Amino acid sequence: MSLRVRKKKNKSGTVSIVIVDRENRGYKVVKSVGCSKNQDEIEQLYQHSSL
Repeated sequence: MSLRVRKKKNKSGTVSIVIVDRENRGYKVVKSVGCSKNQDEIEQLYQHSSL
């Protein structure tokens, strides 16, 4: 099980912070931590969810 934290850009312009697992040459979202347009809040969510 290889969990990673990723930043994913959305169509609306926000950035989602998600925890993903590498599975069958692809990625499966395990948990969505949050999303925001504010760069400071994005970094805070990313640092909070680091494994």
